[in-house]
Amino acid sequence: MIATIITSIISFIGTNIDDTFVLAVWFSQVDSHFQKKDVVIGQFVGFEFLVLISVFAAYGLSFLPTDKVGWLGVIPIIVGIQKWYQYRKKTAENPEETAVKKVINHDLKFRINKKLPHLTRIIRTQMLSVAFVTISNGAGNLTVYIPLFSEYSVGELILTVVVFTIMTGVWCFIGYTIANLPFIKDKVEHYKEIIIPIVFVAIGLYVLWESGII
Repeated sequence: MIATIITSIISFIGTNIDDTFVLAVWFSQVDSHFQKKDVVIGQFVGFEFLVLISVFAAYGLSFLPTDKVGWLGVIPIIVGIQKWYQYRKKTAENPEETAVKKVINHDLKFRINKKLPHLTRIIRTQMLSVAFVTISNGAGNLTVYIPLFSEYSVGELILTVVVFTIMTGVWCFIGYTIANLPFIKDKVEHYKEIIIPIVFVAIGLYVLWESGII
């Protein structure tokens, strides 16, 4: 049991050390529109999806071709380009246009929430963005988790999933702490129009490169 816990912790740290920085970037964007719960829930959903795929693949039940997961690197590239476009668009707008758009967006969100109250509370686009980037950034984890899980008994597998879940919470806390360090927070806030798009595009290119696609 102790050996399984230690192996799980080492495996998690070894495959997710870069996630602390990605989480810090997400948390640095928290405001009235992008909430902390979006980051936390998105991270849990994305990572648990990777674990689920690994479990299926370990028992020969995978429905996702593992040799194609590298293409998930396209997702953070799209997110990075979208962030860059949003920042450029925001810079180009004058205050009056921005105020009008805020009113329109608020009215639109109100209408959507009124029609789909439960769905919009559970599924938020911000949360989905975090989940998709987590899945993409963690695609390489499958090469570690699948052979590891295939050697485990059901009990050891359940224990590993529990440890991974706890570590995901710890990682969110570390990412949030890093994002709120005065030096990091000030720099990201000042240069976020450059830093954030570059980070996400770099993640996507790294995933594509690591998987051998480029």
